[in-house]
Amino acid sequence: QTNKMGLAFDREVMIQAGLIVRRARVINIGSIRRNYSTTSLLRLSESISSSRRIKWVKLFSTFSSSNCTLGVKIILPRILTRKCDEKGNITTKKSPSPSPSPDPISLVSKGSFSAQPHVIFQNTFSSTANGESASNSENSDAIHPISKNQAKLLERTETLLSDDFPAGTLTVSQLIDVSNCIFLWINTGEHRYLGAKQAELLIKRLILERGGGKSLGEIDNENTMVEWDMLKFEKFVIYINSLYHGQDFTEKILSIVSFFEKEYISSTKTTTSLLDCRNLLEVPYKSIISTLCKRRTGHAAATAEQVLHRFETRLSSSSRNKYDNVNIAPYLHSNPPTVPTYNNVISCWFYSNSDNYPRHYEPNYFHDTNPASNILYQMLHLYNLDPENMERIRPDYGSFNMAIASLSELQKNGNGFRSHQAIGKTCFDHLSTMIQFYKDGYEDCAPDYKIFLKVLNALELDRRRGNWSLARKVLEEMLHLSGTVDSNVYWTETMHQDASEKRDNKWKNVNVFPRTKDFNIILAMIANADVVDQEKLDYATNLVVLMEHLVKKERSGYDNESFSNRIVQFEGHGNSYNCKPDIFTYNTLISIAANAGRPEVAEETLKKMAKKSAAGDFSVKPDKTTFNTVISAWARSKTHSSGDKAAGVIHLMQKMADEGDESVRPDRISLTSVMNSLISSAKRSRNAPLQAEDIIQRMEQSKDSHLQPDTVTYTSLIKCWGQKGGLKAAERAEKIIDTLHKRYDDGYIECKPDSYAYNVALDTIAKSGVGDAAERAEAVLNRMKNLFNSGKTDLAPTTESFATVMNALARSGNPESGVKAEELLQTMHNLQNEGISNVEPNTIAYTTCIMAWRNSGHKDAGKRASFLLKKMEEYYDEGLHDLRPNVITYTNVMEAWISSGQHDSFERVKAILDHMIHRSKTVDSECAPTTICFNVALKAIRLSSEPMKDQKAQILFDRMKEMHESGDVKVKPSIQTYNAVSTLIFYRTQNRNDSKASQTEFICFASSFLHVLLQKEVLKGDVLLSLLQSKHY
Repeated sequence: QTNKMGLAFDREVMIQAGLIVRRARVINIGSIRRNYSTTSLLRLSESISSSRRIKWVKLFSTFSSSNCTLGVKIILPRILTRKCDEKGNITTKKSPSPSPSPDPISLVSKGSFSAQPHVIFQNTFSSTANGESASNSENSDAIHPISKNQAKLLERTETLLSDDFPAGTLTVSQLIDVSNCIFLWINTGEHRYLGAKQAELLIKRLILERGGGKSLGEIDNENTMVEWDMLKFEKFVIYINSLYHGQDFTEKILSIVSFFEKEYISSTKTTTSLLDCRNLLEVPYKSIISTLCKRRTGHAAATAEQVLHRFETRLSSSSRNKYDNVNIAPYLHSNPPTVPTYNNVISCWFYSNSDNYPRHYEPNYFHDTNPASNILYQMLHLYNLDPENMERIRPDYGSFNMAIASLSELQKNGNGFRSHQAIGKTCFDHLSTMIQFYKDGYEDCAPDYKIFLKVLNALELDRRRGNWSLARKVLEEMLHLSGTVDSNVYWTETMHQDASEKRDNKWKNVNVFPRTKDFNIILAMIANADVVDQEKLDYATNLVVLMEHLVKKERSGYDNESFSNRIVQFEGHGNSYNCKPDIFTYNTLISIAANAGRPEVAEETLKKMAKKSAAGDFSVKPDKTTFNTVISAWARSKTHSSGDKAAGVIHLMQKMADEGDESVRPDRISLTSVMNSLISSAKRSRNAPLQAEDIIQRMEQSKDSHLQPDTVTYTSLIKCWGQKGGLKAAERAEKIIDTLHKRYDDGYIECKPDSYAYNVALDTIAKSGVGDAAERAEAVLNRMKNLFNSGKTDLAPTTESFATVMNALARSGNPESGVKAEELLQTMHNLQNEGISNVEPNTIAYTTCIMAWRNSGHKDAGKRASFLLKKMEEYYDEGLHDLRPNVITYTNVMEAWISSGQHDSFERVKAILDHMIHRSKTVDSECAPTTICFNVALKAIRLSSEPMKDQKAQILFDRMKEMHESGDVKVKPSIQTYNAVSTLIFYRTQNRNDSKASQTEFICFASSFLHVLLQKEVLKGDVLLSLLQSKHY
């Protein structure tokens, strides 16, 4: 409330006041409130006249901190003239003038320090924080009486700013005096905010002097003796840069820029033509921008960008200027903004470490949230609008390089701001535009190797789908621009075209020859792609072949220049410029082959590496990662020979280790990968689980701690037995769990049982096919729950645990399986209510429970299944999308009604089918019925005791055809559909009481339907036989 008041305070007293305010939380102020009357406040102020200063400081700080304007207005003037004696009591001091104490509010309204030029007051009762206004920042200034020298300087300043010297009348000595005053205000250490304010006023006085008073409506009287250096603008910017931040700094600078524009460009009469503007003074926009960019802070960069935009706006053909709201003609300037001007602002943003725009700042144009990239887009936008006239701002190498570097830093810092566009894609777009400019003949846009590497790294870090193809284009451009395209090496069609057109290029080759790490980036991105197919594998293979070809000492195909000479041209920057494949290159290629399902390619690459290593190239000597990746490739191939192939690789590793190469001795990962390879062959090979058991036994007997089996290894063994199935698999799953517990209790911490191992064991038991699989699975689940309740949190049952046991119950076909499954489902809800989140019921759990009811054959199976389905729909409608019923759920409910044997089963099934169609149109499109749903409904007709089954089947079939013909591809009739309908239609032939007309009608329909069946080749022999035996036929 006391901001900018020109009032006097004792320095020591004010320091004490500041301390009091900082400790305000522990001070009991008492009963002071905002609603105190004026009389009470006056009486209170008079009562402290002889008290110690701490009391009135408390009182004053209370008013200030509580924003009590009335209290400040009354108390402050009455204590201005009081001073503490040596004992701390307040004594009356003489007033500096015979006039009564000034009113602080009136001083604020004046907005000037001239009322009391010899003193200054700054409020210390308001803290300064980020984002506060400039007034709050000024409150942090030191508080002490103004010195004599500064009082003289203030008096000298007021003289120069007085109305005694109209615009354009200052002499040379007076101009120098104004400039010196600016320098003194900036360099004085006292009352810094007062110095900034006075310096600003003096700068504006010089601008007014140079313009001649146009902004004041005076006759032009320009003073040409005013020069830019007199403004001391650079020192002024440095000064306020240390005082103000954010929007406060921007407002200070823009106020000076606006004063420049009003004084240099505006006039009393509206300018209407270009000719009238030719004699106007030129605002030093570029000098202002250059000065701001030297600060390299975010607020300086934001201000420089705004000034630059104002400059371009003034130069545009807009008929009305938005800054001073006057009509102006296009502003002609002899020194318009150029590429270096824009690059200066981009550089300022980059070196200010501002990856995004500050929250308080809204740019005048928006193409990108990154400031450097946004300015580059604006340059391209303006250039594309008018290429001929805007050639001055066509971006060059520096523009693109700084924008890409800024985006790269943003990505490294982890400030992910892209929800609509990836950073890597933006970098690629900038590089593509840069290359196109260069190919069009602009040599100042020639890319170098560093900018290519930045883009490749950005694409690699981005890891977005499809960005590997962008990285591929970057690599091809590097090969193209460096002139290393070789038509003798298999490549892409684009590269062949580039090679044929190379002689017609209007641009010179640049030193952007790709290095090994560039190729490795592309290979790594392919390996990490969501889907690795044969096309990607072929590309990666050809990429490695190209690398091998490029490292040959002599090459033909590009201007008879040897590769070795070309390499020499690229040396000298401390980097390795060769593109020789290394161990990472081949290991990544093996990983790509594994992901593509081509283990034979992975093993062939391994043999190739071993051959090169034997020939003396130890840089590609296979390591343990190489062998393990090949084993993993075989393990994932799911071929009948995958186990034998993986075992062969292990034997090779063991052989090399026995020969002295300990670096490739098989470890736990190697042997676990071999066991995983046996899983896929366990169904076809009886010995696969036994081979896995043998590996486990060897690992257990090994004295090497790195070869001891861990939980993952034992889990793989359970999986292997699970593929085999049978009683032995169920028994071994239970015993392996016991082994894990025993080894962990014996001190093998790597064998600590976890929920995943238990879930694999449950799945193995559930799918074993033994009669008591459900009981065994329930026993294992109960063991999990008991261990978890005893404090072993790693064995917390999960949703998968309960769903697997319910699956075992569903497979058992026990009449009570539905009841038990629903009890497990309720247990899941209870555990969830207790705060255990990993047992939250989902669609799979509910559907499996419904399946258990379906297979139970219980008379209430349909009712219970419908009840569970209704609960799922209610949960989903409430927003629980993990309980979304799907087509499988509805189909199992329909099957449950059929298996219940109720007399109204068909009507129930038909109602569910109608409900699916209605719900798919109104609530959830994913529950639309499919062909299987209609086939189940036909099954319900066949197994029901309903009369006229053929007519009901015909109606259902016609409805199915109608939906399919209207565009629903999910309900296309299948072979099962035609067979079911034909069987039901021919059922009518057993009814011998039909009238002759009815029989004839049926024969016509049956004949046409038989024709369709014969055309689709789906007519079964037994149906045809029943047809031929029919007397109607």
